[in-house]
Amino acid sequence: QVSAPPARGTAMGLSHGAPTESAAERFASFGPPLAPPSPWGPASDARWRWAVDAAAWEPCHGSGGAEFHFLLSLLPIAERPLVMRSPSLRDQKHCLLGRLLARRACARALGEASLSNFEIGRTKGQKPFLKQPLPPYLPNFNFNVSHDGRWVVLASDPLRLVGVDISAPQRWRGDAEDDKWLEDLSNLLFDKEQAYIAREATVRERYSVFQRIWSAKESVTKAVGEGLDFGLGRIEVTLDGVDPSSEWQSFLGRFSEQHGEQPMTVAPSPYADVSIDMWPRPEWEVRQQLLPDDHWVTVAMGPVEEAVDANGEFVGTFRVHQAGAASGGAVQQGPPGAAPFFEVLPVEALVPAVDAEAFEALRRETASMPAFG
Repeated sequence: QVSAPPARGTAMGLSHGAPTESAAERFASFGPPLAPPSPWGPASDARWRWAVDAAAWEPCHGSGGAEFHFLLSLLPIAERPLVMRSPSLRDQKHCLLGRLLARRACARALGEASLSNFEIGRTKGQKPFLKQPLPPYLPNFNFNVSHDGRWVVLASDPLRLVGVDISAPQRWRGDAEDDKWLEDLSNLLFDKEQAYIAREATVRERYSVFQRIWSAKESVTKAVGEGLDFGLGRIEVTLDGVDPSSEWQSFLGRFSEQHGEQPMTVAPSPYADVSIDMWPRPEWEVRQQLLPDDHWVTVAMGPVEEAVDANGEFVGTFRVHQAGAASGGAVQQGPPGAAPFFEVLPVEALVPAVDAEAFEALRRETASMPAFG
């Protein structure tokens, strides 16, 4: 069944009525979004984009070594078994680094030096969020984490829902480089999306376009807090504002085939537009970036009224609804080229300043130890 898009001020999960003067006043009372300076960095608008190269981090003796357990000890006791129960070292690293990135973001939003002076909750769909205390000058602060292949990434926003998804190429996932995936997933891809993929000349190029499409879909579902239960098949993706079935694109495709050129070109600042249940959703801003080793990462930002939160705790952290209307459009961050780029953080950037010296000493010590099988 096709449903109409939410009216302005009406969410997929919430309804808050028409914009009111009090909503604008409430937005104004917070002032410009601002995370205070802290040992983690200077004052910031909290639109963070962080990436950690998990594959490059090779802790001595793996998850059984002192370096891994030092970082593990920075998490609450209840979270540590969740990291260690992961089936492989790669998954354990992904889980640990992702949870540390989340705590780093919350600490920086609050101006806290410690990773432990706050509580992180999760929606029924497992989206993490800062439960308490709430940042004084970041009225709708939320974040999201993703990992795949080489990278673990985080994106945050002070006003809008934010979701992030990273997609690794087949070789980084340990999969055969072929097109069998297309048969399995074609029922979740619209004709337009399959046309984008079909235009490409090689398996790697076709999968790269698929990564962009799939990552865009997942980032939206993660932003609303529901994950895959939202239904990826509800979301149709248009890449870089180009319809692959247009006459101009058909001409480019024929020209490229005749001259042996690749028909798909990636915009200087790649982005996507989405339709949900067949309705265009321009209020969703979807930005994309290619990280090293052919990993595509997508950040989706949309209205907080569209959060899906069965428990009600996540939406309870939002203090300014209809932020776009209340701010007079200030929430919109400009054209695709204005999007913040991902900053690559070393593992040591996840360690609080008070523990940094001890961590570096431990790394030097373990680096000088002989390796045992």
